Amino acid sequence: MSIPANITAELAYLQGQVAAASPLANAPFATIKAMQLNAGNLVNDVQAALTAPSVLDTFAAPLDAPSIVAGFQDVVTAAEDQSKLSLMRGVVGRVASNLDQLV
Repeated sequence: MSIPANITAELAYLQGQVAAASPLANAPFATIKAMQLNAGNLVNDVQAALTAPSVLDTFAAPLDAPSIVAGFQDVVTAAEDQSKLSLMRGVVGRVASNLDQLV
């Protein structure tokens, strides 16, 4: 599992939107609405990535030593990515909630 490229791109785009609209209290309604929609889509995409089957769900231990080591490294990487996605889900959810409070 890795963090999907579309999520990374959506996150960068949303960060750029927020930076360009700063201070948000003075941002036009259309800009805030666009950011709300983008944040909502990002929340949905992150949630979908978190619930999609991954190597953590389907791992079967190989029999030979080199494959066991490679498999373990794949599981560790998948767990790290899952952890990053979980944190991202919380942060982006909070962003969406804060944007909802502006309108």
